[in-house]
Amino acid sequence: MAALLLAVAHIFMTTRLYEDLTIQALWFAGTGLGVFAVGLVNVLALQAPTMLGRALALLANLLTTILMILLYWLHPAGQILFGLALFAVLSVCTLTAFLRPIPT
Repeated sequence: MAALLLAVAHIFMTTRLYEDLTIQALWFAGTGLGVFAVGLVNVLALQAPTMLGRALALLANLLTTILMILLYWLHPAGQILFGLALFAVLSVCTLTAFLRPIPT
């Protein structure tokens, strides 16, 4: 849920940070949409746990963690550090879920 809230805040911040519709504004909003999609993958993996769902959630979380590491390296800011911590925790949680058997 936190990932979805972070994504919605990110998307809505686009209009506050960018006055005009520019390629930078669209990339910023698009990153928020990507984080939203990753959040949805996590929600789906929780609601209907399958091995494929867990694997996709793990992959999505790991890739988003890598993205956050690169973003923080290029632009160290508190909100990016928050996203990095969030997706690192989600990666660990989905990894432990992936290693557990699915209840029948």
